[in-house]
Amino acid sequence: MSEIKLIFVRHGEAASAWQRHENPGLSEAGLLQAKKLIEHEKFLELKDFTFISSPKSRAIETAQPLANKFNKEILIDDAFIEIPSHDIPFDKKKIWLEDIIKMDKNKLPKNIKSWREKIFVKLKDIKNHSIIFTHFMVLNSLISELTASKSIFCFYPDYTSIVEINIERGVIKSFSKENDKKTYINL
Repeated sequence: MSEIKLIFVRHGEAASAWQRHENPGLSEAGLLQAKKLIEHEKFLELKDFTFISSPKSRAIETAQPLANKFNKEILIDDAFIEIPSHDIPFDKKKIWLEDIIKMDKNKLPKNIKSWREKIFVKLKDIKNHSIIFTHFMVLNSLISELTASKSIFCFYPDYTSIVEINIERGVIKSFSKENDKKTYINL
């Protein structure tokens, strides 16, 4: 296969805020958002896709309705987990993240740089069309790299927003992101 399509989907609304709970599942609204993905125009035919998810409950629960529809196993991959913050106290996470998103990418802490590198190493290892259920900062990390942004933060993906990346012969050729409007960028 010369061209590989990767579709990244941000999880639905979580039942609890990221800075209050280590691994919340989806809220009722989030469960509805996940079910609504079945009707999304990009997801009408995924029989040739591998389903991959972050190990976090909110990502897995977002993947489940589509996986059920296409009778797919969800492969768990921690390369697509949310930005590592397990050593940050809950009451300090928001301030910590605000500081991280303002930093120049070259000045990020070592563990954040390693997390970002792991995403891109895994991205290049994927050999077939895949749909990947992930998180806000993973999507930002992807887009910030693809647009050569100086910081890790560059857009506000809504719940169940989509980033599509096309890879040809191991090279990222184009991407699109879905938020308030769709943007398609050839590289």
